[in-house]
Amino acid sequence: MPFDIPDRRTSLRRAASACAVLLLLARPGAAQQQQAQCGDPRPASLRAVDTASTGGRRLGTLHPGDLIKLNVFRSKEFSNDYIIDSEGRLVIPGLGALAAAGIEQRELENNVRELLVCRGIVPDVSLQTQIRVSVTGEVRSPAVYPAEPGISVLRLLTMAGGATPTADLSKTIVIREGRTYHVDLNRALNGDASGSVILNSNDVVVVPKKSGFSRNDLNFVLGIAGVVLSAANVLVTLSRH
Repeated sequence: MPFDIPDRRTSLRRAASACAVLLLLARPGAAQQQQAQCGDPRPASLRAVDTASTGGRRLGTLHPGDLIKLNVFRSKEFSNDYIIDSEGRLVIPGLGALAAAGIEQRELENNVRELLVCRGIVPDVSLQTQIRVSVTGEVRSPAVYPAEPGISVLRLLTMAGGATPTADLSKTIVIREGRTYHVDLNRALNGDASGSVILNSNDVVVVPKKSGFSRNDLNFVLGIAGVVLSAANVLVTLSRH
């Protein structure tokens, strides 16, 4: 066919252009530009909304603080655990940075696969996501818990072994990006929708005592939660080396 050669040349030019664009976007400085094309263009700090009224996280999308378990079967040097940073980027040493917050796991996996192809690597990629949330106060096992995306406050309470006898579930709070939201878990246990609030990575759930929870107690918890989450980040970073 006389038109085969031009068509093939056109296809090759398009493929080369696509790879060039993807490699450009993989540079750390271009990640924010790519993020504007992927879902909500607002900074992550402005996407913090009233947890009790909307449920917070849009189910299925990635969020700063999420733990990404990447396995590149034919290029093990890229296989590791990575945390989406505060700017919403997934930074893979030796490969580049991709905008991750605000898009779905499948889209991020496809972007990693395409980036590998552009680097001349035959991709065989699997990618899993976990969020990391804290629960403290009057629960039996306070800790930072890795969990599947979509976990609710009520489910996290169950993971923590349930509340202690001195817990005031009606005054449970969720701390997100320095703001606090009230969740009445007493009503939730009776079927109210408040217990189905979806949590984000780095959220802290605080279950106070029946005697109340003062501002000093809150400041103390925020400090402890920050130290614990920072330690968790350090451990993930060290595991890469």
